[in-house]
Amino acid sequence: MGDVFSYETPILSIDEFSIGLLEKDRVDGLLIRCDENGYYNIGIQINDKEVVKVDSAAEDDAMRKIQYWAERVEQVRQQYKSREPQLGPFTDQ
Repeated sequence: MGDVFSYETPILSIDEFSIGLLEKDRVDGLLIRCDENGYYNIGIQINDKEVVKVDSAAEDDAMRKIQYWAERVEQVRQQYKSREPQLGPFTDQ
């Protein structure tokens, strides 16, 4: 991607990221998944099939991080706008 900043966290298929309790309707494009231990994974949907996992947080810090990323959804989407979907269901490459 040349001069485009790339997050060190992985790009996952939407199906893989959606395993567990998922909230996706609060902010368009922001996906929040909570696991059975109360740990939150925060992702931004960059196309119809993929999510960039941008952060994770324990329950006591989750709201701060969710707010931070909610304000940056469009910025992250712009960074990946030229990416063609490459992952199918469950990282089927």
